[in-house]
Amino acid sequence: MPELIRILLPVLPNDNKDFFYKGYIDNSDHNCVTIFITTYANSPKIFKTKPLKENIIYGCSSDNVFDKKHMKIENWLITNRNEYPQINSLIIKGKPKTDADCILMLYDYNKVRNSETISNSDDYFSTLQGLIHKDAGDHYNNVCESSFKNNNWFTSSMLVQHVYNYIYLLKWLWKSVRNKKRVSIKQGNLLSAILVDVILGYLFLQLVISSKKDLGVLLMGVLENLVNLMYSLLKWLMGAPAGLKLNNAFNKMLGKYFLYHVELWWLFIDVSGEKLDVILHLYQYLGYLGFTFQAAIISDMICLATFHSYCIYVYAARLFNIQISGLKALLRLFVGRKYNPLRGGIDSCEYTNQELFVGTVAFTILLLLLPTTVMYYIVFTMFRVLSLAVQYVLAKIIYTIQTLPFYIIVLWVSQSPKLAGNIFIEEVKGDKNTSSLILKVKLYNKSFQDLMKNFRPPVYVSKHIEWRNIVSNIFTGKQIV
Repeated sequence: MPELIRILLPVLPNDNKDFFYKGYIDNSDHNCVTIFITTYANSPKIFKTKPLKENIIYGCSSDNVFDKKHMKIENWLITNRNEYPQINSLIIKGKPKTDADCILMLYDYNKVRNSETISNSDDYFSTLQGLIHKDAGDHYNNVCESSFKNNNWFTSSMLVQHVYNYIYLLKWLWKSVRNKKRVSIKQGNLLSAILVDVILGYLFLQLVISSKKDLGVLLMGVLENLVNLMYSLLKWLMGAPAGLKLNNAFNKMLGKYFLYHVELWWLFIDVSGEKLDVILHLYQYLGYLGFTFQAAIISDMICLATFHSYCIYVYAARLFNIQISGLKALLRLFVGRKYNPLRGGIDSCEYTNQELFVGTVAFTILLLLLPTTVMYYIVFTMFRVLSLAVQYVLAKIIYTIQTLPFYIIVLWVSQSPKLAGNIFIEEVKGDKNTSSLILKVKLYNKSFQDLMKNFRPPVYVSKHIEWRNIVSNIFTGKQIV
């Protein structure tokens, strides 16, 4: 059975000059020998005079007879200068391969060398690219992206978390560019996103500063409106909201308790109003770093402005959870069961008449007070979910800006060889006399969706919200953090 040899040869320039090339022989596949031609030049200086490695092959593309007797070369390949070259001579380890079945694959050298989208699963094409980078001295070492550690102590502040993420991205960018000695697609995406972020931040900040109204007065007005809205809402709940008849005494007690917290919060804002200038100056200076910093500051200001409603939500959620847990426990009393904390299960139990009487009274009290608690719980849970939704939208805006594919768009429009990753092979000519098959390798740009997925910078969403857990916590009365 004839030996099968696969030769990957670059497409040479269309001129009448002779070209000399160098490559490597891969014998790892027992069924096929693969020859990678990775370097070519129009001068024989590419040949080395010192002892050669066994897996290195040299050759030339010429219509003239090339004298190589004075060179100590065991591996040699000679082709002619046709558009689709034919193999004139192939010698491996000093033995001519005249009876071998050869497959000659012509590839675009520049596209294979500059492409960043050739997958490692493309077998010998990824090997070919690695050998080309090795001979060309390109720094294409992979930079390991360290896992991002999200510290719990600052997750409540989106600004602090965003600053931490930003420092992490800058460190990753610096290490990647320093190790690779170039700007790859991922780094280009991040640099273009940072540029767009700074431009958007500057424009938005100029729009805010150019407003004739004082920003501090405007912010105090917004806070005052929020407090008045909360005050009016509590007054409405203390009456007969939506025509519901609630427990009057319990309703008044809860309303006055929550109103006291709102008044305390407004007193705190009034006292600290003079410090707003410091916050606004901080917003102005950090705003020049980009729109993402402004969005993070706005998110933290929303948390600060809605702190009083959050406190009321925590009280209402805790009270609702206690009542639900109490009703569950008292329901077991009527069927002669109780919860065993040691086993973590339900056991049978016999209750006395006195215990049943007390349990019935407690169950009735909790059940009649539940509608009043549910009303406050529903209203302030909606405030809490709305606040989390706004923070989540801001976090998504930050993430979207930092992953904008402007660099990919520029490369896509300019048809850059960096995006050439889809490989197509077509047969162009076969020579029955020499038992050789000539194939042409074409590289096309990958789809925009694949580029977006595979070349996104290591950016993380600052605010993670699991909506399933939130829905579950709403029905059970567990606190939504």
